[in-house]
Amino acid sequence: MSKRRKQREQPAPPGEAAEPSACDGGTVEWPSPIRDGEWVDAAGTRWRLRGGRWQAPAKRVEHLLRTPEARVLLFYAPDAPTEVAPGDRDALWQRMRPYLRESVVRAPGDFTDFQVGEFRDDERRLLLIIEESC
Repeated sequence: MSKRRKQREQPAPPGEAAEPSACDGGTVEWPSPIRDGEWVDAAGTRWRLRGGRWQAPAKRVEHLLRTPEARVLLFYAPDAPTEVAPGDRDALWQRMRPYLRESVVRAPGDFTDFQVGEFRDDERRLLLIIEESC
């Protein structure tokens, strides 16, 4: 992987614009709590990224997906995030697992990528945010 591509894949610092969507050819900015370092949900709860902007290791992601008290949100496109029910988390893990390894073997035309962040609120509740891009 070239240095240029690696730099482009890093989340932008808070306040910088996100990259345009490569999926639809448009220039839509997608929400990115991982880039911003925080998320305010519909109930007004403020969630903060734990540990700074780093990619959670695959083992940690798998553990958190299997943690029943963790809330899991999937961000894809500029639409509102989707809450992932406990019964659907294993299927999500199987889909994203190959992309969390260091050397991803991609099919031609596969631009899928996942960023994962662990968030906590003031009451120390856990929120796992997964951002899927293409």
